[in-house]
Amino acid sequence: MNSNPVGVFREREIDGKPFHIYTLSSQTDTTIPSSSGETAIDGDDHLSLQQPLFLCPSLRLRVHEENNSYTEFLPYKTSPHFPSIGSVDQQVQHLLDSDSQQVHDLLHSDSSHDDDDDDDVICKLPVVPIYWCNSKELDYDQFNCGACERSKIGTNYYVCLTCDLMFHKECVESPLEIKHPSYPFLSLKLYNRPGHRVSCMCCDLALCSMLYHCPTYKLSMHPVCAMKPIPIFIDHSKRHPHLLTFFPKQASLLCDVCGLVKESFPTYVCVRCIFVVHRDCIYFPFVIKICRHHHRISFTSSLPSGKWSCGVCRQKVDNNCGAYTCNKCNHYFVHTRCALREDVWDGKDLEGVPEEPEIILEPFETIADGIILHFSHGHHLTLEISRVYDENKFCQACILPIYEGNYYSCMDDCDFILHEACANASRKKHHALHGHPLTLKIVPGEQEYYKDYFQCSACYRQSCGYVYEAGYYRIDLRCASVSEPFQYQGHEHPLFLALDRQQELEATCQICQQKATFLRKLNCIECDYVICFKCATLPYEAKYKHDKHFLTFREGKEESDQLDWCEVCEKRIVYSRKDGFYACDHCCTTLHVHCLLGEDMYMLKPSQTITYIKREVHILPNNTRSRPFCHHHDEDRCPHKVVFKWQDQYTIFCSYRCLTK
Repeated sequence: MNSNPVGVFREREIDGKPFHIYTLSSQTDTTIPSSSGETAIDGDDHLSLQQPLFLCPSLRLRVHEENNSYTEFLPYKTSPHFPSIGSVDQQVQHLLDSDSQQVHDLLHSDSSHDDDDDDDVICKLPVVPIYWCNSKELDYDQFNCGACERSKIGTNYYVCLTCDLMFHKECVESPLEIKHPSYPFLSLKLYNRPGHRVSCMCCDLALCSMLYHCPTYKLSMHPVCAMKPIPIFIDHSKRHPHLLTFFPKQASLLCDVCGLVKESFPTYVCVRCIFVVHRDCIYFPFVIKICRHHHRISFTSSLPSGKWSCGVCRQKVDNNCGAYTCNKCNHYFVHTRCALREDVWDGKDLEGVPEEPEIILEPFETIADGIILHFSHGHHLTLEISRVYDENKFCQACILPIYEGNYYSCMDDCDFILHEACANASRKKHHALHGHPLTLKIVPGEQEYYKDYFQCSACYRQSCGYVYEAGYYRIDLRCASVSEPFQYQGHEHPLFLALDRQQELEATCQICQQKATFLRKLNCIECDYVICFKCATLPYEAKYKHDKHFLTFREGKEESDQLDWCEVCEKRIVYSRKDGFYACDHCCTTLHVHCLLGEDMYMLKPSQTITYIKREVHILPNNTRSRPFCHHHDEDRCPHKVVFKWQDQYTIFCSYRCLTK
């Protein structure tokens, strides 16, 4: 067999229906896609009566890396086929063959593993098909491909008995070059991971260490997507009444379902109706529930006249293409691909599923006028009005101080306090950040190493307060209170969660100037304003014990000759486009954000005990006459409102950040 085969697609039948099926062919094979885009049929259906042997992709990658310097894309040069003794590839032999006996062992060894260290494992045996799991969709916990580093996108698998890794069949058999029916005049070649983030244009998942790529047109695909069978005809009367035909020359065709030109997606047409649709759009669900709307939405093939915007990305919706709409709300529309985003839709097709009324659990029971019994506390709470700021009074739910307004306090004098708004927080919430309903809990679900606190999935702050939770997804009460449109006091326009995940990764927060990939971000539709949840949920007004007025949050600004000093740390307030600060216009008082609110603003819960890496840590008030020295900063005393102390020794940390160093 040729050591450098080209993968092509031939017309074959699956269950009596014609498909373009991927097969291996030598470079001299004349059976290639014709100029019309049709694939010629090879008359020999029995290309090979014997199962070929394939190299472990880990070995191919090692050969590849040893013979290339790092560039944007690194082309593979080693064939996937396991070499015979007479035709061992020189690059493969460099790793496999230290003596003649080793070459013999290469093809005749009965052992699954050699005695080398893990770092020096050489894959001396061909990979073996895993027959028991073929044609099955494996869960993420069961399978993660050792080559492309993805799961859930294949149906046939191999295992390497030397390195103990599992692989997609397509990743193992991937030739150095492939001819794809969607691009009859191009060749896609096998490359290693690029230096920057690139997504597969078929499944939109990130490409890692193995991909097919065409540099000229910047086409990139996972091997599994590139080798997927393509039906020549699709009969799906639910989407369209006529037979749909595969159309390979699709670069400029607008899909009538999603309204987009996606030259990477296999496209089908109905000439009678001048109807165009991507293959995956054919099977889009008709009734779904998304986290951005409180009702179910259903697919409609056309929209009423008028100018409409998408309820997710807030961009224009094409009236001539399909969209999802709400039957209960007038003029609510969502682009099909926006509605089916992983962070918007829960993945359930609800067509034919009866809509059950949602059970509403009240957060408290009203005992008398101004007296309640909250689900999170065993004693009665009474409604009070805050008139004088006391920095030692803070809400047990959001862990922020009681500045002014109404709050509930325990009638049994146990220092339990809730803001009135926090006491009214619903027990269950549908939030725009997550596709599943969130449940309000006093403490997060049990974790083996970390207990009694959590990290918010929106702002990434640590918190000892109440948590909205769904599985491992957790957000604090401040982030949970953000809804669309969000009226941020520091900006004149409403803000939305209109950025998709890729746009969020690239967006920079106006306040902290961070392009943090883990932080969720809000943006303005009318201008370029972007703010992350960490900055958006800072109290816009806050109190300082030595100032009778409210301090207002200010954004950082360009360098200024004005010298302002922080009242707490007595260091200069640096005016740079970063972080912001608090200031009082009446008294010229200025403070750093962390000096006013604390380094760990949601963990300021004195006498709280948390578990960090299976060790108990006490959170203690930092109010002694002589402040302790931080374990990581021997010359600096702890400046913040609380300190963290190991239970079993006198070791003090001034912040959670120091604790985790």
